[in-house]
Amino acid sequence: MSRRASVAYCPGMSAPPSGRALFLLCLPMLGAAALWGAVGGVVSGLGVAGVAAAAVVETTTGLALLGLGAVAGRRPSHVFTALGVRRIAALGAIEAVNVACYYLALQWAPVGPAMAVHLLAPVLLAGAGLLRGTVTAVRRTFAAIGLTALALLFLGFGGDSGAPYPRMVLGLLLSLASAGCLALFVSMVRVSAHDVAPMSAAGAQMLASGLLLSPSLLAAGDGRAVGGLALIGLVLFAPACWLYWVAMRRLSPITASTVLLAEPLFGAAVAYAVYGQRPTLWHGAAALLIIAATYLTLGAPAATAGKSLPVQ
Repeated sequence: MSRRASVAYCPGMSAPPSGRALFLLCLPMLGAAALWGAVGGVVSGLGVAGVAAAAVVETTTGLALLGLGAVAGRRPSHVFTALGVRRIAALGAIEAVNVACYYLALQWAPVGPAMAVHLLAPVLLAGAGLLRGTVTAVRRTFAAIGLTALALLFLGFGGDSGAPYPRMVLGLLLSLASAGCLALFVSMVRVSAHDVAPMSAAGAQMLASGLLLSPSLLAAGDGRAVGGLALIGLVLFAPACWLYWVAMRRLSPITASTVLLAEPLFGAAVAYAVYGQRPTLWHGAAALLIIAATYLTLGAPAATAGKSLPVQ
């Protein structure tokens, strides 16, 4: 599924929605951001290694979404036939690296900055487009890259909050790697088949990712935490994916992606409430700079004109 519209509502609407109607249209995406942020906040303090945590959440979510798709009359075999086993395997492999790096970053770095860096995929795509000459050198793009560089300086020299983050730099680098994987994933999905049911397609890709990460479960450690992660996948992650697809039927990519920038706020709040992980003012400023950079990139005409952003 895709959208070309540069507006915040469905192109078929006869008139732009009122402020209240637009808020209601954005509620599903805000719900997805809140649920994904909550998952990240919980994962950040669990006693399960990040890769094993990713394996549990991805596998559980994949099975749940494929099962729901089957209940709705969409056979999982149709997804594998339409997309092809190789494409699903490739998407699953990229997602496996993405989520493994991201979950490790959540445990090794402050939650808010780790989530914010993870959302840098649009900025990375814009930078790559500038190097290839496929993106017009608009001021928004250069401003976004400058804000990102400043944010990285804040993260590097901003001190700490007393929380033990001995591998913070490595964690943020892993979060940046996850953003790169996400950018590559988005580019691949853009050329994938568009006639596959979104829920089933997402389920197949996530199941492939979870199975690729499953060997890490041998060293997962705390069995109760693993069970809790499976519950998190069912209660939080799978509904978030469903809300995301629902929202993408109603919102433009720019509006939807902008709403998703709330994810670090929810994640940091949950991590603070559950584990007492308090970021510094420098970390908060860096997260806001990265969010602003991503917003500028999403709003740049060169980043969105004539294209549509596929759903994760």
